[in-house]
This record gives sequence, structure tokens and C-alpha cells, in this order.
Amino acid sequence: MSRLCLLICYAVYLPTITAGVSFSVLASNATVLLGDSVTLPCWLSPDTDAEGMEVRWYRHYDSFNSPVLLYNAHQLQTATQMARYQNRTSLATRDPASGGLKKGDVSIRIERAELLDGGLYVCHVSSSEGYDRQHMFLSVEEVGAPPVMSLSRTADDRTNVSCISSGWYPGPQLQWSLGAQGAPLQPGGLCQTEGRGGLFTVESWVLQPSTESQWVSCSVRLASRKESAKEGRVHVQISSLTPGSSSWLVAFIIALVAVIALAAALFWIIKKNRAKDPPLGTQEEGTPMLDKSVPKNMEVTCWEAPGLAYSKDMKNHAEDIFVDKDTAPSCLKVAKAGKLIRGVEEETSTLLDLCVTGDKCFSEGQHYWEVRLKKKETPVKMSWWVGVATESAMETMRQQKSIPTAGLWSLCSDTDSGMHIMTMGHISVGSTPEILGIFLDYNNGRLSFYDTNKEQHLVTMKCSFEGKVYPIFNPGIGDVAPLEILCPSKSNDNDSGLKT
Repeated sequence: MSRLCLLICYAVYLPTITAGVSFSVLASNATVLLGDSVTLPCWLSPDTDAEGMEVRWYRHYDSFNSPVLLYNAHQLQTATQMARYQNRTSLATRDPASGGLKKGDVSIRIERAELLDGGLYVCHVSSSEGYDRQHMFLSVEEVGAPPVMSLSRTADDRTNVSCISSGWYPGPQLQWSLGAQGAPLQPGGLCQTEGRGGLFTVESWVLQPSTESQWVSCSVRLASRKESAKEGRVHVQISSLTPGSSSWLVAFIIALVAVIALAAALFWIIKKNRAKDPPLGTQEEGTPMLDKSVPKNMEVTCWEAPGLAYSKDMKNHAEDIFVDKDTAPSCLKVAKAGKLIRGVEEETSTLLDLCVTGDKCFSEGQHYWEVRLKKKETPVKMSWWVGVATESAMETMRQQKSIPTAGLWSLCSDTDSGMHIMTMGHISVGSTPEILGIFLDYNNGRLSFYDTNKEQHLVTMKCSFEGKVYPIFNPGIGDVAPLEILCPSKSNDNDSGLKT
């Protein structure tokens, strides 16, 4: 019985022609990206009028009577057509000069290709003289998202660079390289997993010395498509200070760097009319943030490359957040019912003084809000902080005038460094958007930022939340552009009726 089945399969998959037939059926393979349309080429040789013939496309030997497409009696027949191909298939031409059925072109077109569409197809053409058939293969592929890069430090003071990319089909190739020359790196591990939808996720990692000061690149692509390559890069340069370093040593090094910077840039300080140096741990306005070792207890990983796609569904979790004018710091000007904030020029104020929380706090679930960083007739705001913080982190900033070592997750910007992660100043995120979207997924430990106008993911921070976190806002010092908190569920394009 098994030998008989093999003979049947073998007969179907081979080109077959009956005696007396004056034509042969030819076909070629095709490839399509998931969701796109594709033509499956099939034609008669020599050119033969097929308008009066039966054209039957089917999948496997046992699905002859449930065709993908059936053309007979000069029209398409849908009564026995496979259900999932209904309204998705039609007769087509393999090229504009083929001449269609009149010239023997019996190709078909499949719309909105699905993963299940991939595989073997049989093109079967019959006439009163007999029939011939040929098989072809359709490959359905999908190009995944750009790699998501992350950094973490190992116990032996090395840098673990991780790379993850999702949404590929079939499983992709992944390659590591180092520096401008692209020297190949041997991965420490590589894993591919298949998701519910059939798409693949690939994960890999490499270990690099923490003293390394070069770009590490992770490139992912389909084996059949060189042009599908998606690359993520991250600059590996983590401070040699370990998380267990004593606080006095950290303070001494920061103080030493600050003294050298002040001595070398005295004229700049005079220009800015600073009466005194900012307290240790704060950032002087207009200067890039110092590269700091990543605090072990902060458990933050920066995903530099876009990886979590923007979705309008995030607005289903929109929060209407405002700043309480009565409790806001005196160095902040709050207007528009707590939606618009800007700094007030005061000699005694620092960036930390300008940090303020929203009226809501979160300890579970998903939450989304937006801030406008560009208003009409003003330049894009270049100095700001936006993110979430715990109450203890806010107390550290207000009372100790220093950046906390835990409990603060923030995307920030200044004129020298541009937009970057607060605790990892050496990682640049990109250019400042006009409207910044913030998506907090508390339960999964993720804080994501988006350019809403471009519908583009900017960066995601992998966090370890404990207790309540508050949305934080900081409009920066000396930046004339205000920071406006938006409610995504409402229209915010009309700036009339501004209240101060």
C-alpha cells in the first residue's frame, strides 16, 4: 500500500503529458513577501490558445477536486474552490507581452500571500485531446524588524552585547562584526524560535571587554535576500567602575572630571553667567552627560535599534496627565491647566530642580501618553527629560540634588549630546521628534518611546519596576520652547485658549 502511494505522488509531481496532446505545460518557481501579491507563472509551449481549455491549479495530489483556481467553459468556477483562496486568486499574465490565455499563458495571481500559501502547486491544463501538467514551488518570505541591541555587564567586568530580531520567515541568518572594518565576531550563543504566527525570532550574544571602544554590529537577513539585511549597532564602552564601587570613589572621580572640565572651559562658564558649580551628580546646562557605569540595581537595558513597532492601539491605554501648578517647583512655569511647562530663569535653579511628576502614578498595566516638543513658530525643543521615576528617586533629586542610582528611567536631550538614555549617555537614540510618545508596560518591565508623527519606534528601556512609578517631565534650562503634555485621545493641534 505504501509503495502504491509513493507511485501516485511520484506521478503527480512529474511533468505528465498524454498521447495526442500538441502542447506542453511549463512553469517556474516564484517568491513573495508575506502580505504581497504574486504571480505563479505557467504557460503552454508552443503558444496555444487556451481559452477553450480547462485550467486547474491545485496543491497536492489529493486536492485535485478542491482547486486553488479552476477555469472551465470560458469562466472561473468557484463552487469547489478551496475556501481560503476564495476572493484571492485570478488568472494573470506572467509578463505584459505574454498575450494571456489566447497565447497559452495560464498563470494565476494570489493576493495577500499567507505563510500557508507556500509550497507545491500543480498547473494542470486539459483539452479534448488530453492534458498535461507541471508543478512549481512558491516561497513565502518575511523580512523581520531591525535588530534590538542591548548591553549588560558581567561579573568579570565584560560587556554582554545581545541582539534580538523578530518577524522573519524562514529563519534568518545572523552575523556579528566589530569596528569600521567589519571584522567578524564569533557569537557566544544563537537561538531561533518560532512564534504562534509561524514567524521566527533570532537571538544571539557576544562578550566584549568593557574597555573596548568600537562599534559592535549585529546583522540579520534572509539567506535568499541580501537586500533584506537589517543591522543594529551599539558602541561598547562601559566604565570600568563596578556596581559595587564605593560612593566616595565615584564622587571623587566625578568631582575630578568636573574640576578639569571647569578649568578648561572657564570662558564658557562666564558666558553662561553661572554663580557657582552645580552640585555633584547634576549636569551643567549645555554640557554632555558624563558616561556612567550602569547601576546594577537599576537593571536598565537600552534597546538602541527600532524593534517594537509603533501601533495606534497603544492609544487605547492613553492617560490624561497634568502637572499640579500648586505643588510644582517655583522654578517652573505651569500653564494650560497643567499641560504646558517651561523653566524660569533663576540663578539658583538646576536641571534637577526642574524635574516634576505628573498627577498619576502606576503600579501595574499598560499606559500611554505624549509630549509635544515643538510648537508653532518655535524651534524643536533641545533640552528636556521625559520618563518615569519612583517617589524615592524624586526625593533624591530634590533633597540631595543628585541623580539617583535607582528608580529613574528617562529619555533626555541636551544641545551637545542630542537625545539619549539618561543612564547610558554614550548611546545616541536619534533626532528629537516633534511629538514624543511614551508607552509604559509595567508588568513586562518595558518603557518605550516613539516618534508619533513618523510612527516610528525610537528606543525601549528594559526595567525592573518595584512599587509606584510617576511620569516625570523636565523642560530644561534656557530652552525657550515649552514642553506640552498631550492627551492622545483628544485633539491637541489647536493651541488657542492657552491659560497661564
